[in-house]
Amino acid sequence: MDLEHQHDLLARASRLESRGPRGFSLIEVLIASAIFLIVALGIVPFFTQAIVNNRAGADFTQSTNYAKSELERLYALPFSSPDLAVTAGTEAVTVQYYSKMDQKWETTLTTTGDVALWTRTVTIRNFGLGGMVDIDHDGKLDGPLSADTPAASVHAKQIQIAVQSGRAGGPLGGGKQITLSVFKAF
Repeated sequence: MDLEHQHDLLARASRLESRGPRGFSLIEVLIASAIFLIVALGIVPFFTQAIVNNRAGADFTQSTNYAKSELERLYALPFSSPDLAVTAGTEAVTVQYYSKMDQKWETTLTTTGDVALWTRTVTIRNFGLGGMVDIDHDGKLDGPLSADTPAASVHAKQIQIAVQSGRAGGPLGGGKQITLSVFKAF
């Protein structure tokens, strides 16, 4: 390297040192902050949607568990059990509420200020083999037997459980419902 070239390099290095340490200017910081804010605002909806989906999933899981546990309990009972009896009309309907205060299923909320976190509706219908058809294609069998039908003519019982969340729908979901149904043969 020649002497003149070394002199230029030394002159350039001394100019850089004399300026002192460089940092970000206020304008650069404001521009970077604005870009970050725009990106962050674009991502926020993904987080809120994730919260809604997680809550909806939790509601569906819990309602399914409440329905399935009651369905399994009733299905395990003997065919002639009083819990599976239709005493009037063509179906027996029982409504239960999951008490927020007592943390258990009750037929009525007796405590003042208590609210139902969940509502569970149990419907029992009796059927003979000839009545197990859906003539009008509405998803509901059209031939349930009345309560005064002789026990020998009842060949199957439909157990249907519907569980509804007591939380109202809103920005974070809620109000979920699930219905499970099974036939218990004689």
